[in-house]
Amino acid sequence: MNQIAAIALLALRNALRSRVILVLLLLVLAAAFLLPHAIRHDGTPEGLIRLHLAYSLGIAGFLLTLASLWAGCAAISQEADDKTLQLVLVKPVPRLRIWLGKWLALLLINALLLTVVGILDAVTLQAALRRSQFEPEALARARQTTLAALEPVQAPLPDIKTEVQAEYEALRARHLLPENVPESTLLDSIKRTLLARAYAIPPGGTRAWRFQVPAHLPPTFFVQFKADSSVPGSAEIQARLDVHIGGHIMSREIDAMPGTRQMLLFTNSPSLSDTATEISAVFSNHGAYDATLFFDPTDGLVLRLPRGTFSGNYLRALASLYLRLALFAALGVTFGTLFSMPVATFLTLVLILILQLSGFISASAQVDRATFVANVAPFGAGAHSHGDETEEPAPPSPLARATATVLYYTYRGTWLTLRPLLENRSLDDLSTGTRLPPRDLLRDLWQQGIFLPLLLAGLSTLVLKRREWALPAVN
Repeated sequence: MNQIAAIALLALRNALRSRVILVLLLLVLAAAFLLPHAIRHDGTPEGLIRLHLAYSLGIAGFLLTLASLWAGCAAISQEADDKTLQLVLVKPVPRLRIWLGKWLALLLINALLLTVVGILDAVTLQAALRRSQFEPEALARARQTTLAALEPVQAPLPDIKTEVQAEYEALRARHLLPENVPESTLLDSIKRTLLARAYAIPPGGTRAWRFQVPAHLPPTFFVQFKADSSVPGSAEIQARLDVHIGGHIMSREIDAMPGTRQMLLFTNSPSLSDTATEISAVFSNHGAYDATLFFDPTDGLVLRLPRGTFSGNYLRALASLYLRLALFAALGVTFGTLFSMPVATFLTLVLILILQLSGFISASAQVDRATFVANVAPFGAGAHSHGDETEEPAPPSPLARATATVLYYTYRGTWLTLRPLLENRSLDDLSTGTRLPPRDLLRDLWQQGIFLPLLLAGLSTLVLKRREWALPAVN
């Protein structure tokens, strides 16, 4: 342990001497303190809270990511180029301890800076809310819905496998199915169409969502919904929501704009039995402007229950961000071990680019291969015409389909490999008052704080043992 601590102290000094790192650290502090004063929010308490929690912390986390990767790359590769690493390698120090010492130094820097950023952001947010000119009712509601830890409860989707297969068979019997489209793609399209119909409420119609909730329902809960209207423009939604809890009914009249998320507060809810109980929410469309309302099947209407405090949620979000930085630091040290500083820096930029495209990559990788190829391959097809007729797209060539398949497996492999880095929504959930489950934090601790860094440490140890460090690195 003394050897690891000594190496960590030396790496800490070297990192703090780097001008690039110092500039990034100053930008981190500026993002936490100055950014909320430089960007205007949307004029609501929720917008002000989101500015501090999502944007300030998000940009600070991004800059800390850059600093972690850069310092990690320089921790070994820069010392190897300067021939100072060899002074450590000639000593009887296990190679694993060298890597752990470099990584520990970055963990200490990130812990200190993230603590400072977290405190600054919390203090500036509370100060901004006290200085604001918001109405007391709006501010109190924002504290209930955003500065909170609300656990979302979603209603299960209906089982429509039989209906989907029946619709598929009916369309095939009438020869209405397109050719050269895989069966799985057609079934998925039919399923989405039938779900859209099931979650559409015509004028004067109703639809019920049923939620399984645990015993001891809190006295205050929320129902969040978002509906689109068949009438274009800004026609208001006029409806009623009835929440059935046992033999009790709690009702709210609704006047809302379509396409925006709305949160309805319900208080003094009746107590439930000691076992899990079902709550149903019935949405009635009054039929204003003769409009049909459309809900997303997965999160169009969601129950949100208070679980814990915002302070605990805030600490869990910072801990999740810290574990993510720990993995980035491990990647940086590994890049610096495997490659020279220029190559490691290039790989760092590639990784940052992938992170910026994380939403697109995740969405592309989570569809089945047949659907992806069917949607992408036509872009590589040409077109043909029949005389004076309008040109029609030609069917995808084998080369286009093969290219789309390779692209799919590239996205899929990238997503599976970097999934812990691509799917972190802790700050987004924090800024919307969504509770971060402790089990997710334990999963991040295992994946990003223990398992993956140990794998990278093992790989780096092998390279440190086998690579000829007395010679200039050649890549």
